Amino acid sequence: MKTSLLTVLLAAASVSFAEESVIHPKIDSVGLFKNGLCVVRCSFTADRAGDFVWDEPPRAVHGTFCAESGGAITVRSTLRKVDQGAESSLPTGNLQADLAGAEVKLTLTSEEGKASTVLTGKVWTMPEPKPEPRVWGSQDGAGDGYARNAFNGRMAGVPVPTTGGFLVLEGDKGAREFIALGRIGRVEILTPSAARKHTKDKPAMIFTVSQPGPVKLSYLTRGASWAPAYLVDLTDAKSLRIRQTAVVKNELMPFAEAELSLISGFPNVEFGHVDSPLWQGSSLAAFFHQINNKPGRGSAGALSQNGQVYSNAAAADMGAPIPDVNEPGATSQDLHFESLGKRTLDLGDAMSLEVASGDTAYERVVEWTILDTRDAFGRYLHSGRGEAEEVSDAWDSVIFQNPLKFPMTTASATIREEGQFRGQSQSNWTNPGQRSCLHITKALSLQTGHSELEESGKREQEIWIGGRRYYRATVKAEATVRNFRGTPVTLLMKAQFSGALIEAQEKPSDTLRREGVFSVNPRHELEWKLTLRPGEEKKVVYRYTVLVST
Repeated sequence: MKTSLLTVLLAAASVSFAEESVIHPKIDSVGLFKNGLCVVRCSFTADRAGDFVWDEPPRAVHGTFCAESGGAITVRSTLRKVDQGAESSLPTGNLQADLAGAEVKLTLTSEEGKASTVLTGKVWTMPEPKPEPRVWGSQDGAGDGYARNAFNGRMAGVPVPTTGGFLVLEGDKGAREFIALGRIGRVEILTPSAARKHTKDKPAMIFTVSQPGPVKLSYLTRGASWAPAYLVDLTDAKSLRIRQTAVVKNELMPFAEAELSLISGFPNVEFGHVDSPLWQGSSLAAFFHQINNKPGRGSAGALSQNGQVYSNAAAADMGAPIPDVNEPGATSQDLHFESLGKRTLDLGDAMSLEVASGDTAYERVVEWTILDTRDAFGRYLHSGRGEAEEVSDAWDSVIFQNPLKFPMTTASATIREEGQFRGQSQSNWTNPGQRSCLHITKALSLQTGHSELEESGKREQEIWIGGRRYYRATVKAEATVRNFRGTPVTLLMKAQFSGALIEAQEKPSDTLRREGVFSVNPRHELEWKLTLRPGEEKKVVYRYTVLVST
């Protein structure tokens, strides 16, 4: 007796499926960034060489999924038909689908002068539609025409079945009878249809391992994150206590005794916005569309954190000592991993806890920053810079050094004094031992003013630089402040300007700002530390030259 090729293939497929083992990898650790990306490490043990099926595969970031084993390992992503049980008996309003396979008695509405018509028969069962193939065009998925065919990340090529405005009954020898729905006045089910099994395409990831042993998996994905916050208590006039807290939010998957760690830093994740082609929810169209539409710096897809508060951008004056990398909670090459130990979180859970605390001395000052009034070409900026104008106000502030053994990340900071709320500020990245300044409230008891005036008769004309014509102007600037408090005030005054400093009263420190490295006019920041007695008024004058483009 000959055996057909189809029989052999079915037998082989049956054996193959029989040898597969369904696995549920254990989540070993999760490293949380602040923008919703997280590093997941999980594992399972292969008790033999063969195939192992993961029926809940992850949505990994492109290029980050890694599978490691003692021998050769192959990963295949596919779809499997999964039995979802009997279809729901709840009506959908579509008679053809709701009554499919049932013996029914239909009473049709009577026409004028005629008796009602009664029909019996079996309702025709429509076959399940099959997806239509998609043919790539000349754009190879890069254009919008192909991408528009994607639905929820997958190709939407399945036609919608319909019988129009008719209920179709099965007739003799394959014939079908179409009854207008508008004529059906009554439907009586004589013999209900057998409950049909409902199947669904479900993604699966198949690991083919060459030898038994542990298999380790790691990938970058989205769905779990943490939000830091600092509570600064001014315990007395000289010392404060700072506590770092973290809220962990899990919208990814349940964690059972998984090692959680909080990650601070600014790593480069070039493809953080691109889904791995291994994910069955993706398509080549969606993949190339994501590749070709790289988000800008600071967007949700890149690893620059969502919003300015969680930007993690390193400060310009970084360089303080770094803790020993062998200690718990170590910093390595500007990335800090703070362990929370083994934690259990269900899907949707959130957890708040204290991460670290420390005491340090502080100084109470009023900080006043005078913003630069000119652009890179020496021209006056237009008025109305929005939120940036608030930086020109004087702020009651505290200055302290980071007392923690690891960097303070960018986060909100709430200041309390004698148990009372005083204000909330933004704490930027601060290395251990590095100075930080937090604003508490506007210093309304100090009156400040600033003015700039070009000195007449000192303009130098016709200076050509890089094909542009400039003139050199000499500017006299005055900063005035008056203390209306009944106590002395330490004022930390900063003035930004573009040009070359000629002179400045009260001997300020002069720092070149990083943003003016390649501009025609050097960008400076002068800083004074002044003491004002109650009721005292001080005026500080400084002069500089600036090249102004014409």
